[in-house]
Amino acid sequence: MSAVARRVFLMRRRLGERWALVSLAGLWPLLGLGLVTGPALWRGQMLPLSVVTMFGLTLLLAVSRELWPERGLPVGTTTAWGELELGLLLLTAVYFLIGATGGPRSFLYPMVYALVSFLMVVHRYRACAVAWLLAAVVLEGLTGWRTAMHHGFGLLAQHLTFIGFFAAGNLLVLSSLVRRLRRGHDDQVRTTLDRIRQEARDFRLISAALPPQSRARTRDEEQLAMAHSAVESIHEQLFHNVDLLRTALGLHTCTLLWCDQPDPTAKGRRHPTLTVKEMSTDSEMVTDARTLEGPGILTSVLSDPKPLRLRALGGKRLPPYYQGPTRVTDLCAVPLMDGNTLRAVLCADRTGDHPFSEGEEQVLAKAAAHILRVVEHERVFTAVERSKYEQEQFYRASEMLNEALTVEEVHRKTFAAIRAITHYDLAVITRSDGEGTRHDVIAVDVPGGEAGEGEARWSELAQRLEGLQFEGEGSLLGMAIKNRHHMPANGDLIDADTVVFTPRTRLRGANSLLVLPLQRGDQVLGAITLAASRPHQYPAEVRDMLRIISHQVGVSVQNARMYHSMEERATTDGLTGLTNRRAFQERFDQLHALAERTGQKYAVILTDIDHFKSVNDTYGHPVGDEVLRRTAAVFGGRSRRVDIVARYGGEEFVLVLPDTDGLGAEHFANELRKEIAAMTMSSEHGNFNVTISMGVAEFPVDGRCRNELLERADQALYYCKEHGRNCVRRWSDGGC
Repeated sequence: MSAVARRVFLMRRRLGERWALVSLAGLWPLLGLGLVTGPALWRGQMLPLSVVTMFGLTLLLAVSRELWPERGLPVGTTTAWGELELGLLLLTAVYFLIGATGGPRSFLYPMVYALVSFLMVVHRYRACAVAWLLAAVVLEGLTGWRTAMHHGFGLLAQHLTFIGFFAAGNLLVLSSLVRRLRRGHDDQVRTTLDRIRQEARDFRLISAALPPQSRARTRDEEQLAMAHSAVESIHEQLFHNVDLLRTALGLHTCTLLWCDQPDPTAKGRRHPTLTVKEMSTDSEMVTDARTLEGPGILTSVLSDPKPLRLRALGGKRLPPYYQGPTRVTDLCAVPLMDGNTLRAVLCADRTGDHPFSEGEEQVLAKAAAHILRVVEHERVFTAVERSKYEQEQFYRASEMLNEALTVEEVHRKTFAAIRAITHYDLAVITRSDGEGTRHDVIAVDVPGGEAGEGEARWSELAQRLEGLQFEGEGSLLGMAIKNRHHMPANGDLIDADTVVFTPRTRLRGANSLLVLPLQRGDQVLGAITLAASRPHQYPAEVRDMLRIISHQVGVSVQNARMYHSMEERATTDGLTGLTNRRAFQERFDQLHALAERTGQKYAVILTDIDHFKSVNDTYGHPVGDEVLRRTAAVFGGRSRRVDIVARYGGEEFVLVLPDTDGLGAEHFANELRKEIAAMTMSSEHGNFNVTISMGVAEFPVDGRCRNELLERADQALYYCKEHGRNCVRRWSDGGC
């Protein structure tokens, strides 16, 4: 009955989730029968009023789900089913209005075309748009077939033609326009973020070792936030400086041009690219472009970074940041040098033939040095903040590993700790034997997030690596363990054919790779392997943190194994391997409390070995211990995972069988008794057999208290011993 009840519950829940579609399935036939009309509603007929009321409640429920969504979704966020339901309900509502105001010839009929157009534009799922169009055709047929039978199909065909026209027009034109606008907005946001990243790299707020892509989502968000704040602060101070220079020196324009140094390996570009970072001007002829087409008259400054003063330009030779004719007569350009590297050029110009003096050039040089100090101070502050963030992630990772008590928890928290430090597409934890030659893959993680073929490739590789056993000879992992050092040295996978684990599991999609040995003192326990499709994913500072984390993981693994060993010794009988009496009492308490809450029955079987003292006296205690071990092996091998099997003391054993009544426990006990009686025990004095006696008590029939059940099972066991042994007795059978 429990399975049937679950099916009924699931069916009721699905019907509740899809109530709108279920109600529409019942309402549409009523539209086809023409029961919802204006006169019928005006006369107050019960059936039309009930239909309209039920439909109105269904529509209100759908709208409320959109305004106050469930499961924590933000307002306006709908699933495909929710979007489909809402559109179908709106279509049905319009056809109800048409049915109540005259049918296919209603003056409200243009609402159908307007709604179809609206739905074709605002849809988020293409399948919903197709479903709505088909629904409009069906509803048109349901409401118009009666008129068509009497007056011909002309009006119906006309309506369907216009519905198709409005749907196709809006789907092809307006929806494409909406998608284009959305893409434009996304591109604008992406461009703004790229500009912030680029300016942060220009000011060297982001470490040069970092790739343009984020290492991981949380790290990228944190770094982008720090970079954005720093860029805004720098721009504010830069504009204050250039505006102050323009006012103090009587300049026409004061501009800071940043230099993007060319790649020495690239062909074609010899000079740095100049980008307008800040500008203060009275001219309307300055360029709107941020990146200048060429250095123009500033070429000499870029080739030989020295201050440049030009006079008597006469408006013919203009600085490159002008796009139209301007009466610029004098120019002074001062390079901003960061060591031996040209970072920027501070340009000042005037009109009216007023040349720059040597003193004014020195003022501009001091301002340029101050600008470099502003950037340097912000760079140091950002580096401190970034270092603080990375250290926080590192310490959080260490805390997570210190909290892990089991080996499985260590694996799970290792992956979480590494994700907090860097990004990976595949992470593999392997266990090594004492000599470091045999390796087993014991945990694999693919975080996902890379769309399409890439994610599928990593997932497929992870499945092939699950449970893999291999020899380390000739593999990168074997070399890392043998040398006790991470591999490759720079964290980049140069050759895609490099054997990391086995020749059949090459990481061909990886551009970054890191194999970290797991060490505990001089002992190597295994390795962590990280692979990523992004290049330069594991620079030196990341490798250093991961190396420390790997040592922490090695300690955590060893501690988890020791904890497991101690827990096993504390809860397991050393001779038989079964649960000991103390652990049995704890598990029995939990099972009994659960049975009291849920009303579930269970059975207790108490047993001991017949004449066990004579076995010890006749064959010796080592043989007696072997009898206990073999008996325990039968109990453990025949029991279920949910059963409790324990050594109760001496030659006594106890079994607790959840969801089992007394009759079922008696049958199970007899099977155990027969199997043990059929075993042949060996000794120096010859072979022999042993038998067992078993007493059974059932909850709640034979008692509601744990101690009471154990006592009554013991009474049934005593009855067996008094009546010949080698038998099973239930307490409820009486006579105990």
